[in-house]
Amino acid sequence: MLLRFESLKKIGDIYINPRNFKIMPLFLRDWRDLLFLDEKTYGIYAKTIYNPKERFLIKSEKDEQKAFKLVELYNELLKNPTKLCHKEYYEYQLKVKQFEGLPFANGWVGSKVVLVGEAPGRKGCGYTGICFYRDASGMLLRKALFSLGINPDFVYITNVVKCNPPENKLKGFDERELSLLKKELEILRPKTIFALGRTAEKALKRSGFDAIYLRHPAWYVRRGLREPSEEMLEEYEVIRKSLNITK
Repeated sequence: MLLRFESLKKIGDIYINPRNFKIMPLFLRDWRDLLFLDEKTYGIYAKTIYNPKERFLIKSEKDEQKAFKLVELYNELLKNPTKLCHKEYYEYQLKVKQFEGLPFANGWVGSKVVLVGEAPGRKGCGYTGICFYRDASGMLLRKALFSLGINPDFVYITNVVKCNPPENKLKGFDERELSLLKKELEILRPKTIFALGRTAEKALKRSGFDAIYLRHPAWYVRRGLREPSEEMLEEYEVIRKSLNITK
């Protein structure tokens, strides 16, 4: 479950996980080159450093301590999924996934920033196990962050609901999901939490966490966006500022 920073390889301006590639690309200069890597040739996880067996990036001993606690939490989900997730969500998740285990979260555990979405998507996290990855809203989020000078693999990303609701239609959440999210965030203790969408905002508020609301990338996708607009970049600029990244 742990991904050690020293195991990554830097090519051009980006980091890759060599174990995610079926065939190594001839060259990579920046994140835009990742978009041209097809799943059939390079592997489904070639556009991110994560995979279901390597979810938590660690850079230090302090990170490692956090990561072990997150692994324990994840194992708690695996051991008794319907205690922490709606039964209908869990049963549907089992039908759509193409990986071992269940969706949970991924990212650098030492990140100052945590992004909280609503739930895994059928063609995205529900399918791959990696949050905001592969489907339209996930790739739009990643493009927006890269455009702002933020590598999405170096922030921590999770969801309120860990299992994909039937047909991507979230009917709600309760203390099952909130108890897991609360434990997760208490382990991470980030500087800033961003709620992607109203569902995440509501869940975080009920759990006692302050969060900055941002429109969910799906909001932009429903309006026809596949590339980040100036409006979206202006809205998401606050993430860059929270990381103290200069353009």
